[in-house]
Amino acid sequence: MKIKYHKALNRIKNIGREILAFIPPKYRLPHKYYQIKTLLYEGRNWDLKKILNWQLINLKKIIRFAYDTVPGYHQLFNEKNITPDEIRKIEDIKLIPFTTKELIRDNLEDFTSRAFPKWKLKYLTTGGSTGIPFGFYNTYDQYFIELAFIHFGWEQTGWKWGELSAVLRGAFVGNERKFWTYDKFHNELQLSSYFLTKSNFLRYLKKIEEFKPKYIQAYPSSIIIFADLLKELSPEKQPEFKALFLGSENLYDWQKTLLKEVFPNSEIFSWYGHAEKVILAMNCKFSDKYHINPFYGLIEILDRDNSDVDIGQTGELVGTSFWNYATPFIRYRTMDLATLGEEKCELCNTNFQLINKIEGRLQEFIITNSGRYISMTAINMHDDIFDLLQQFMFYQEQKGIVIFKYLPKRKLTDIETKNIEERLKIKLGNDIELLLQEVEKIPRMPSGKYRFLEQKLKLKYGD
Repeated sequence: MKIKYHKALNRIKNIGREILAFIPPKYRLPHKYYQIKTLLYEGRNWDLKKILNWQLINLKKIIRFAYDTVPGYHQLFNEKNITPDEIRKIEDIKLIPFTTKELIRDNLEDFTSRAFPKWKLKYLTTGGSTGIPFGFYNTYDQYFIELAFIHFGWEQTGWKWGELSAVLRGAFVGNERKFWTYDKFHNELQLSSYFLTKSNFLRYLKKIEEFKPKYIQAYPSSIIIFADLLKELSPEKQPEFKALFLGSENLYDWQKTLLKEVFPNSEIFSWYGHAEKVILAMNCKFSDKYHINPFYGLIEILDRDNSDVDIGQTGELVGTSFWNYATPFIRYRTMDLATLGEEKCELCNTNFQLINKIEGRLQEFIITNSGRYISMTAINMHDDIFDLLQQFMFYQEQKGIVIFKYLPKRKLTDIETKNIEERLKIKLGNDIELLLQEVEKIPRMPSGKYRFLEQKLKLKYGD
């Protein structure tokens, strides 16, 4: 019943989006979108003092709001015997205790602002790359705020709203015969990353040649498979993309080398972000480093002793969002690692903090009986499928069989377990056997992170 409901709801949404697609973007997008874009274009030319002043004003604003309207933060502050008035400079953020996925997940109502009625909020869930599922709330304008930041980055490559893009990510599943769909609202050719196989590849290529997209948005893991197959099966006839937009996973040096070989005339644009929308880093146009966007959130990179790392050292990314007022994320531990770079980018002449390397979003694959590679990033569900689970991970040691290990919050009914199984099968497809296994503990990796997939097979792709 739930699956039918979700399908019907998606159909209604798609009809609405098709109607809106006929309205020019200038009138389709809200004022908030353009307000953020104006800030970003002006702010990239600001000196460091002006940027830090803007950050301090907005840091104080979100902290005061959280203290006044979010019970969980009010309690955290009281336990540490501090008030928002003590945050007088950016360094004073160290007075505030950390928040974590577990803390917010287990106390969501306490960490949701009382300033908004629930009908004005949008509920999201994510398991991310860590396998710790949890839900949180966004205001409805958060989507357009995020869109403004992403579009600002894309526009540095020459991209403009309305230009056709191909998309090779995880939102559209499809099937082997119907592996594509067209999104009129965003003017995107949506290609399924689930059926990108050697036997099916030339059909993908034909569809791209038919639509002639100028850009492609993809998971790095998906575009690498695409590039490999393109190099093998169609070296003489390759699509021309102005830019490759790559997000949600690490982009490794060997991948960039292959992409530059296969798409020599395409600009490679990658970024780091996550569903919680706390930190956003986009790659420098002139190097392999990343710019932290100072108008998105405040970042810290901390060592094991929770002290700031020095330039060239690696630590955990901790972030404070300036924009999510529904479920504020303040000093939020991402469990992702990054290497600190210089305070200013001399190549771009912007006063944006540099990150030399990001180690989050590990690329992981499941392999099916037919030889399909399924990126674990595409399995990430942004609905309520994992709400009943404390933790989960996938495990594979045999081709065509994957075990879903889960630690429930309580004893699940047969119907609840079946619902999780059926909805996972929609993502995985028919050429793989899915086994569900309830466990008492999910092990950590040596780094301390939880792995989304424990893959025992030696695969060509993935970590």
